Amino acid sequence: MTDRFTECLVKKTPDSNDNLKKILIIIAVIAITAITAFLAFTTGLYLILIITMAVIYGSYYLFKGICVEYEYTFTNGEIDVDKITGQSKRQHLVTLNSKEIEDFGEVNADTPERPDITLFLCSDNTGIGEYYVDFTTEEYGEARLIFTPSDKMVSYIEEALPPILKYKKRNI
Repeated sequence: MTDRFTECLVKKTPDSNDNLKKILIIIAVIAITAITAFLAFTTGLYLILIITMAVIYGSYYLFKGICVEYEYTFTNGEIDVDKITGQSKRQHLVTLNSKEIEDFGEVNADTPERPDITLFLCSDNTGIGEYYVDFTTEEYGEARLIFTPSDKMVSYIEEALPPILKYKKRNI
């Protein structure tokens, strides 16, 4: 068997919550800047302007943290998912082996609902080309990964599925 490796990086499309966070950060920065500038000029304590600079600096990191990307890596039957925040902070979310996969398919109206499981929502947030993987691990119990893999990754995952799932997919 030849080695199978591919990786895919998808950027999460900002939703209304993300846009609201950005607006609130901007409003807070403007308000705090105006208040501290007013206090600095009325009291003569220009040291208060340091607070303004700290707020602006902190808001930059908050603003940058709203930008989220997901990196999926497929290596010989193992899927790794990492979350990258602000293009700098990486957090490993989950690793699963294809032998642990219980169900796999494209997310659509026929996708079975499973509200009682751990959900890893790691897609680009567009609703297009999303796939789900149901699996069970010691760490998370029953879980579902929803993600937006490339076509190459989908084919590699389909190759690595347990035989019973391959048979099931062929006979649907």
